[in-house]
Amino acid sequence: MQFNRGEWSELYALLELLDNQDLKIVNDSLEIIDDNTFKVIGLYIQNSNNEYYFDIKDINVDVLKNNRIISNVEKIEIQKYKEVLLDKIINELPGRGSFPIQEMKYILEKLTDGNKIKSSSNSKEDISAKLKDNKLNTIVNKVGYSIKSSLGSPATLLNASSNTNFRYIVKGLSKNDIEEINNINTRTKLLDRLKYMKNKNAKIMFDKVISNTMNQNLQMIDSKLPEILAYLLIASYEKSEKKIENLVHYVSKNNVLNYDGTTELYYKKKIGDFLLAITLGMMPGEIWNGEYNVTGGIILVENDGKILVLDAIYYKEYLVKYLIKNTKLDSPSSSRYKMFDIYPDKGENYFNLNLQIRFIK
Repeated sequence: MQFNRGEWSELYALLELLDNQDLKIVNDSLEIIDDNTFKVIGLYIQNSNNEYYFDIKDINVDVLKNNRIISNVEKIEIQKYKEVLLDKIINELPGRGSFPIQEMKYILEKLTDGNKIKSSSNSKEDISAKLKDNKLNTIVNKVGYSIKSSLGSPATLLNASSNTNFRYIVKGLSKNDIEEINNINTRTKLLDRLKYMKNKNAKIMFDKVISNTMNQNLQMIDSKLPEILAYLLIASYEKSEKKIENLVHYVSKNNVLNYDGTTELYYKKKIGDFLLAITLGMMPGEIWNGEYNVTGGIILVENDGKILVLDAIYYKEYLVKYLIKNTKLDSPSSSRYKMFDIYPDKGENYFNLNLQIRFIK
């Protein structure tokens, strides 16, 4: 029963929502703008082939496993374990991987048979809720949420994989240049390899997203999105800049796709749509139909244990703004993905860059 900070944080989010049922919806600056619209009346989690449902009553919670009641937990117990768990997470030494919290064994076994709060890896959804919508005076069931915690390391929004490789053509280099570049192995080898190419006046052009599946998914969002992301990706090395908000500004200023009018609106809209898609449903290695399975938005676990919600139902514009302001391009393993290794293919020379996106905090 050892979990990492993120996994313990997901249990904490479950306990907090079972205890405090009114969702605190925030804007992109994390200021509460609405705490009256949604009330949680039940929660679902999926572990392997089992579905757990937590039916919230006035003073207790019925726990159902595959539609059968298996236990009952009083809210006063939930409050006690919630406080213990938050204290243990906060005081655990940073940098440590998985760690046990023996005090949580009892409540974990009552709630989830001792399993962590985590859905399958092929879903963006961590938890779903049965909500009372006070605006419409209706009950909405199985509203999906992704949980992001500030109690551990910043979460990845898009994981590096073979599906997130972008390929570039490079022209104007001699064989000796290519050999020199591929032999650069300094601490900052990616920046140094690009600097060498620039000093040689090499011409670099985006070729393609290597994965046909990922390319198709990006074009589902916008036909020009593969090119925009490719420019964003190489600009992060050219400018030594990782924050997506700043990169969007840079690419917009250069207007690489020659849009007319207020160009930053075009690029920000397309990148915002992309960030929303990878938050709410799109997986790089699976053909995407354009639909979201995370229909509710993001549940944020703050450093002090507060639970805030970036809502995708009524306040999607704030969710998009938050994603643009609070994400960055991350550098995955350069050796694993052979980034800036120049290689020949059918008479042309190419190199790859890999796209990975992480929350800033």
